[in-house]
Amino acid sequence: MKKKVFSVMATVALATCIATGSAEAATEQYTVKTGDSLWKIASLHKLTVDELKKMNNLTTDSIKVSQKLLVKNPATAKQNGKLNTANVNDVNKSLTVSKQTSSTSFFKSTEAKDKPVLPALLKSAKDIQLASVEVALPLLDTPYVWAGVTPEGFDCSGFIYYVFTNAGLQLPRLDTVSMFTNSNSVDEPVPGDLVFFENTYREGISHAGIYLGDGKFIHAGTKKVEIATIDSPYWKDKFVGFTRFSQLQTVR
Repeated sequence: MKKKVFSVMATVALATCIATGSAEAATEQYTVKTGDSLWKIASLHKLTVDELKKMNNLTTDSIKVSQKLLVKNPATAKQNGKLNTANVNDVNKSLTVSKQTSSTSFFKSTEAKDKPVLPALLKSAKDIQLASVEVALPLLDTPYVWAGVTPEGFDCSGFIYYVFTNAGLQLPRLDTVSMFTNSNSVDEPVPGDLVFFENTYREGISHAGIYLGDGKFIHAGTKKVEIATIDSPYWKDKFVGFTRFSQLQTVR
């Protein structure tokens, strides 16, 4: 019983704080407090810093404690006024939503903005291979980052992993050698197949890219994602062959 009473009291207190803060946001003036900044005050009153500075004829970002600032925003005053009538049920509803929404899901949605837009459903292995080229090309000039698997930077295997997972293929994070052993050799390569090289920075299989056709491939080079030609003097002597992910054989 005590726990229930305490929970109700805490909820009422929270509702009061929300209503008080909203009421202050709807007033015409705001008194600067210790720790305040223009950004904090502007955010509280749904203004931009430039709007707040213009409203108060401020030429710098410097403010003083106890300074009075105009913060009336007619466009949002009506909306803020509605929050003053918030009741306990509204607060409980907000708390329930907060429990159901994790910070992880928020960051996932932010990351998704950086990813190329692809069709929601991919029906076949051929679709995935074609989509891989569509994903890869916009990533040209992305910087090289050792073990990188995001548009902020890639290494050669990380680039392939990112491209194919975004093209619709369920793929574990593999290194170059593992990608080679988990793919099958092809005699007639098509765009979206893999191309492997050996003896680049180490002996054996050491580098890979995605075939584009016409003897060209896209890969995470030593400095950035770029397009190269298999028959170029450097790559020709290190060329091993073309392969296709074995996982594509199970896609229909």
